[in-house]
Amino acid sequence: MAIPTHYCGHPGCHEIIPYDERYCKRHRHTRNKEVYRERNTNLHEKMFQQFYRSTPWRKLSRRWLENHPVCVECLREGVIRKADVVDHVEEIRDDFSKRFDENNLQSLCHYHHIIKSKREREKRMANKKLTGGHP
Repeated sequence: MAIPTHYCGHPGCHEIIPYDERYCKRHRHTRNKEVYRERNTNLHEKMFQQFYRSTPWRKLSRRWLENHPVCVECLREGVIRKADVVDHVEEIRDDFSKRFDENNLQSLCHYHHIIKSKREREKRMANKKLTGGHP
């Protein structure tokens, strides 16, 4: 059975690539540089990037995972799975003052963190469309 394919996501590129990739080898590095540059130059986004790289956050998240090693969502489902990510229950994009509040932290596996992040991002985009601007 053939693997599904599609065109590279770079404008004007007609390279056919596997369906689970976004860009061909030639444009993958270019796009990664663009995203990195945007995250570090956009004033709103830069604040979050700097926070997640900060020493206080790294120490807090490491200590949190040592004390709470199990994914809380998996535990609710009756499964014991190692937590990989320290997640903010209320995202810091919504309330930056809660970034070090331990009552706002939870341990999640990658799977549940991706689901939660996607749900929060969609909710934020819907609010942005309703309000016509920045939430």
